[in-house]
Amino acid sequence: MENVKLAGFGKRFLAYFIDGILLSIVFSIVLIPFGGILGFMGMKAAENGGEMSDEAAVATAAMAGLSVGGIILVALVVPIIYDALMTASTKQGTLGKMAMKIKVVKETGEPLNTSDAFIRAVLKSILGSACALLWFVCLFNKQEQNLHDMAVKSLVVSAE
Repeated sequence: MENVKLAGFGKRFLAYFIDGILLSIVFSIVLIPFGGILGFMGMKAAENGGEMSDEAAVATAAMAGLSVGGIILVALVVPIIYDALMTASTKQGTLGKMAMKIKVVKETGEPLNTSDAFIRAVLKSILGSACALLWFVCLFNKQEQNLHDMAVKSLVVSAE
């Protein structure tokens, strides 16, 4: 793709940071009720002098396990779905990318399809979690691509 202005590491990092803040706010709003449920269950136990029947203890442990498991699942899956759907949309990027006026395109300049956007989002999540240094790969190649970009042959470019 000729005559395209690549986004650069700084804009990409700020977009990722903005998305992290937005997702944190959403998670806080959505997950607060889980804390309330667990707190209520703990108060019920305290009313009984800390004594619980075996059935109540099992129910409390199961609810706590489901809540924590749900929180972990949401924290892992929602960012991937958000990234993939936003990148595959007509906006071609997340809210953070839109704020930074950058977008994701194929090396040919076409928008990413949903499967490429999903693969990119999954790899971005896995590789970013595995080793933060992998975020700096884009500093060492001509097309400023990270590994998740290379896998689906995408570029992050200026949307202006």
